[in-house]
Amino acid sequence: MDPREAFLLQEIESASPAKLRFLLLQKARGLCLVVSDLWKENRHNEAEQWVIRIQDIVTELLSGVVDPQHELARITSDLYVFLSKLVVAVMIERDAEALQNVTEILEIEMETWAMFVRQESVERGAPPAPKFMSSSESSPAETSLNFEA
Repeated sequence: MDPREAFLLQEIESASPAKLRFLLLQKARGLCLVVSDLWKENRHNEAEQWVIRIQDIVTELLSGVVDPQHELARITSDLYVFLSKLVVAVMIERDAEALQNVTEILEIEMETWAMFVRQESVERGAPPAPKFMSSSESSPAETSLNFEA
């Protein structure tokens, strides 16, 4: 196993549930960018496989919402159902606007969970957690994570 894989495995195994949600959201958002790039190169069959993976991640996120009696859980599950429908539009219609909407929703969700993960880190006295920067705040060469306190 290369060092990067080992680091990622350790990161996942030691992550809180909130951090795992953040990582899933981050992966789905990254895949949206991959799909967009593949569409530009007319590599639609390859892009379709990544859209399926995005749908898998959205389904995983939805399955993590477990208390249908809680108002926030209902709102969150409704959001993920809506997101799932958008991903279907991306898949079936190759709808670039729907893909952009999916990306934006994922960014908002990432920002929310990044704040929660940072708060968890502060409460545990751990090193600072990543600060999410949306694509509109960062240049293409920058990463979506900023390790500022």
